[in-house]
Amino acid sequence: MNVLLIDSGTTNSRIRLFNKNENKVIDIEKIRIGVRNTAIEGHNGNLINQLKAGIQRILENNQLVPSDINYIIASGMITSNLGVYEIPHITCPASLEDFVNHSKVSHLKEFFNIPCVFVPGMKNKVSTEVGNAFDSINQFDIMRGEEVETFGLLKQIDVQGKGIMLLPGSHTKFVVVDENKTLTSCLSTLGGEILLAMQKETILSDALSQDLINCIDEKMLEQGFTASKQFGLTRSFYHIRLLQLFSSLDANQRANYFVGSVIYEDIQALLKSIDRFEKMEWIIVGGTNPLRKVFTHLLKCLDYDWKIIEATNEQVEYSLVYGAQEIGSRSIRTFT
Repeated sequence: MNVLLIDSGTTNSRIRLFNKNENKVIDIEKIRIGVRNTAIEGHNGNLINQLKAGIQRILENNQLVPSDINYIIASGMITSNLGVYEIPHITCPASLEDFVNHSKVSHLKEFFNIPCVFVPGMKNKVSTEVGNAFDSINQFDIMRGEEVETFGLLKQIDVQGKGIMLLPGSHTKFVVVDENKTLTSCLSTLGGEILLAMQKETILSDALSQDLINCIDEKMLEQGFTASKQFGLTRSFYHIRLLQLFSSLDANQRANYFVGSVIYEDIQALLKSIDRFEKMEWIIVGGTNPLRKVFTHLLKCLDYDWKIIEATNEQVEYSLVYGAQEIGSRSIRTFT
């Protein structure tokens, strides 16, 4: 049985060909397009066309035709108003079964009329008694795609009690999970976008390498973390320029300092909202490296009684696969 998994984000999309009989990803098509393109261009035509072309390439590369694909599961920003098929966020707390019940199945000609399960995102539940949005703005949050990764990691990593799934990327996501594996809230920052924007579009471009961090330098991560705490984020950014001019540190060391300063603010966002999370027993750190290792190290430096678990590369890669399968396979049975 062949299934296509589409994960479309802000800037990138991936299409995976998954064989359920072998429980294995057979092929991956990576496309540098996301809903950011829709926002810039004012329409989703380019997004749809490139996803269609990506599906076509995967089929041709594996000597398949559309009828060889049992169904597609699409998650992430593809179900937003800037995506392909909009589905409203469901309100937390939300179990896996809630995502199954709120997913939609459609046959789109752009996707060769293969039945496609579109998985919704999630939004926080905010009291209707709140009168002023400014007073309660930190209670609001949304996510699309991270719910699939969360369930996929929970399927692979055995944890008990309440905890947080930390998923760094373009946006850093903290997903709160209760003892029943229900998602109870989420918290987001623009950490990843800040790193990219400062590296690419400011005077710091000359002080940082194109790859940003080549290898982890724990001392410099901690120095940047402390600098942001002591002097503020924007001043710690200027430190990078000063370190380039007045120190012997190389680009990788400066990059670690820079990343440490940004991650300080991400972790502060979590700590300042901790009262609404109740007691946490664990934090699983997913996402790609080097940010996964950065968060793991800096969280372990804090004096909190949390079990910090760094997911492996394989667990991260298959988080979307297993999470999407858990939701999509049940949804397709419901609608067929």
